Amino acid sequence: MVPIMRFALAFVLVALLPGANMCADFGNQMQRQASPFLLPIVKRDSLLNGLQLIVLEQAGTGTVSTRLRINSGALFDLAGKGGLADLTMGMLLRGAGGFDAKGLSEIVDRSGFTVKFSLGWDSTEIAISGPADSLESIFDLLGRCVITPAFDQTELDKLKAINIAAAKQESSDDAEVVRRKAVEAVFGTNPFGRPLRGTPESIAQITRLDLQYYHSRLYLANNAVLVVSGDATAELVTRLGRAKLGAWKKGEKVPPSFRPPAQRTTRTLSIIDRPDAQVAKAASVQIGFPRRAEDYFAATVMLDLLSHNWSAIADATPGAAVELEHEAGHLAGPLCIRVKSNTPDVAALLAAAYAAMSSLQTQQVASELVESAKSRLLNSMSERLKTNDGIAEVILDIETYGLGRDYLINLADRVAALTPADVQRAAQSYLKPQSSATVVIGPAAKLEPALKALGAVTVSK
Repeated sequence: MVPIMRFALAFVLVALLPGANMCADFGNQMQRQASPFLLPIVKRDSLLNGLQLIVLEQAGTGTVSTRLRINSGALFDLAGKGGLADLTMGMLLRGAGGFDAKGLSEIVDRSGFTVKFSLGWDSTEIAISGPADSLESIFDLLGRCVITPAFDQTELDKLKAINIAAAKQESSDDAEVVRRKAVEAVFGTNPFGRPLRGTPESIAQITRLDLQYYHSRLYLANNAVLVVSGDATAELVTRLGRAKLGAWKKGEKVPPSFRPPAQRTTRTLSIIDRPDAQVAKAASVQIGFPRRAEDYFAATVMLDLLSHNWSAIADATPGAAVELEHEAGHLAGPLCIRVKSNTPDVAALLAAAYAAMSSLQTQQVASELVESAKSRLLNSMSERLKTNDGIAEVILDIETYGLGRDYLINLADRVAALTPADVQRAAQSYLKPQSSATVVIGPAAKLEPALKALGAVTVSK
């Protein structure tokens, strides 16, 4: 058996709880727990409005980084207005708290801040880093952006034009076209059936009132977590949080409850005809699994084994590439296989991908292959925990998905306990090659005969 890798980080988990005795008791309890991990120091507090504060103290670094995550994302775009979450996020630095876009830009430049925004289906995140002595200014900027954004109409019109242009460019990329068509076939009107950042048509429909509604409904203090790492104390973070973010309103959190996509019973294959194309691109999509699935780790190992299998197949085919995409969130989203190859090889590569999935369902994988996949999973976590950003991301994911504050303590043991039978059961639960939707773009006359061996084929221009 491959030995379980232990994370060599010189930290201990600590909770900042009301009362010194409670904090000491919690710390002692954590030290008594048998754990193969040495964990990051995590100090916690919360404001009266429900905002969670998490601090990773690193005295003497001279810098600080903040990551504010709102636990709502593109899943909550209004019907017919895909791209609303993205526009709302993009407007935060285009006027807020009495400053216009130029004024906020000058604050960022003058203070030497690095600002990054990121959007997912489940979350919206604002990351600001800068010198340690600028932490109060960072908190002030965060407060202005999330509490009192202006949503200026002129700035909104400018940003909509930018986002529409980006959406048009993406829709002209053949690799994105086949993925989008395959996802639409599986998910239909479910939120995952639309692009994360919307389409040119949906973005054009979004109004200032829509942004105000989205912000008021979802940008809530008790729906957010702030992680601060670097040269700052937990006491300072709590004081600044109260002063700059204490006025942020709380409210009723909106659960990610959406009607699941309709069940599929047959495999479909569609060709978008490009008569002169020399290279074909394909995407095969089915429904994946959520982050809080009981067998999440077994399913993750299953995908790792599939990915390595498909990489080996692609390596044996000149000019071919096979990639697997899956992001586990609150809901089961798309599990997508992307294929790029010379036209004559596409059908064989897709057949091999389907066969690999079926094999995992009917046969147990050799234990040494499962152990290798388990080691890769733990190595990946080890690498994430080597950087401040990686640690912050892991902590934020724990909070977003309610994984429990003992998640890292139990991770290695849960992975170590996985068996080939567990992986096979996960494959039987989640892999559905017989009901996937596959879209191929390339010369139909050359593609159709071979693809018909995999299922019914339709052709479109």
